[in-house]
Amino acid sequence: MKESKTKKQQRKLLELGVMEKEDTLIDFFQASYVERLIGNFGSWKQGWAYFTEKRLILFTGLLEDNLIIPYNRILRLKRCTQSMLPIGIEITYEHPETGKTVSDKISMMKRDKWLKFLSEKSGIE
Repeated sequence: MKESKTKKQQRKLLELGVMEKEDTLIDFFQASYVERLIGNFGSWKQGWAYFTEKRLILFTGLLEDNLIIPYNRILRLKRCTQSMLPIGIEITYEHPETGKTVSDKISMMKRDKWLKFLSEKSGIE
């Protein structure tokens, strides 16, 4: 069942143009992200995280820009909290379109598993 859902989601990502044909969807699940309000300040919102072989895709809602973070653009990874819960990851990366250095926060269950995955894919210790 999980494999058929993954294939279906991969087709949707390809149709939306956020994933390349040569890429492969590894896993997806509900996650939270920080919607920036002023500078680094914002509020936590619900979204969906998609981990592929080449990038992290985070759907953030209909009216906002989705986060698409190629692993090869990641500069720094560190743990953070969502409110008081130790489930967040702060990702600092070079934005693929603007070239600016950006930091975004996401939170999810099994944070350490996905932090290790991001570290391996990006080559960041």
